Amino acid sequence: MSNSKGSHRAARGRGRTAVATPPAASPPAPASVPLHERLTLVVRAVRTPTVLDTPLVPRQVRPGASGATGTTGGRAAARRAARRRKAPVRPESLRRLVPQALVVAVLAGGTTAFVVCDKAVTLDVDGTPRTLHTFADDVDGLLDDQGVTVAAHDTVVPALGSPLADGDAVVVRPRR
Repeated sequence: MSNSKGSHRAARGRGRTAVATPPAASPPAPASVPLHERLTLVVRAVRTPTVLDTPLVPRQVRPGASGATGTTGGRAAARRAARRRKAPVRPESLRRLVPQALVVAVLAGGTTAFVVCDKAVTLDVDGTPRTLHTFADDVDGLLDDQGVTVAAHDTVVPALGSPLADGDAVVVRPRR
């Protein structure tokens, strides 16, 4: 005699007797079917159906839903329908978009202001010329930025207070 606990014990009547009797809801098995097959039928009848147990038939479409043939069309059709139902713009995306747009606008404005207001000017003090970039609007601002002090008798061309443009040359000659 074998020590295995297979289905042959149930066929001889040594198995679990509580499971051997089918529940009242399941149809009675014919007497010609062996006991171990009857137990299999009982177990299958008692367990809840899973996705694998459901037949593969197309689902019916609700009235007014997409799909005129009565079937949904599969996963791709469901994705297309979800995209159509999606709101055009979410408030969360606007909350992210507005600060980003402000940062881009500030950077673009700052770059534009730098390019427009930056001037390349030649400053000649005592015969030593040097080219420099400045944001000064006039000659006074340029000399103040460079730390050049002008006495009352010094010559400044163009005159103090004159507006600066890109490419101008400012000459400062002290009187001796």
